[in-house]
Amino acid sequence: MNKIFLVSLILLIYIYGCKRGEPDNDIVNPPPGITTLQPIKTIDLSGVIPEPSGITYNSKNNSLWVVSDEKPDFFEIDLNGNLIKKITSDGYDMEGLDLTKNCDTIYVVEESSKLVTTFLTNGTRISSFTVDVATNPSNILEGITIDKSNHLFVLNEKLPRLMIEFAAASEMSRRELTYTTDISDICYDEQLDCFWIVSDESKKIIKISKTGILLTEWQIPFEKGEGITFVQDKMYIVCDSDAKMYIFNKPD
Repeated sequence: MNKIFLVSLILLIYIYGCKRGEPDNDIVNPPPGITTLQPIKTIDLSGVIPEPSGITYNSKNNSLWVVSDEKPDFFEIDLNGNLIKKITSDGYDMEGLDLTKNCDTIYVVEESSKLVTTFLTNGTRISSFTVDVATNPSNILEGITIDKSNHLFVLNEKLPRLMIEFAAASEMSRRELTYTTDISDICYDEQLDCFWIVSDESKKIIKISKTGILLTEWQIPFEKGEGITFVQDKMYIVCDSDAKMYIFNKPD
């Protein structure tokens, strides 16, 4: 009886040890047949913007606005990455931004504070509201975009991966997205009335409907894609680990 008990105990220890060796996060492997997009141009922003974490298009100036999760500044750059101006704000840990249609107001997510904050384009804070997400403090708010109805769509990075819709500061809906390991930024496509999302860990771009249904997906050849926006037929992605901006032809 003692020998049987000892053998059983050894087997249990072995099985438990094997399970503990498995990774905690389920990194998504590229599905067979998925297209990998290749950038047509790469721009080094390291001398201009440290750790770029969000990007949006300013149609009024034909420029790009970028935030950094390292500094509380807004950076306006031209389409070739040259600095036009830097605006200091009291933002903190800013991870994503979007401009209103007339480009006079900025919406930003402040990750660790769980805040959606509104700024004037001179850096003055107007107001903030808290996003109710029960999650790991390292994986909170990541991206924001504004649709044609002026509704805000905010991303929670993971645990869970959420897309939350707001009318002003009132939550309208929340949807869990399961197509990637994490979700890093979101951009609204008014022409197609859909969203584009970049995933850091999965190295993916996904296109989803307004209700969160997957429409198309592509791989990108780098990790740490943190911000996404479009300028006509070009897609711009900023990467915080190498402080580069990658430009692609907009995929079909």
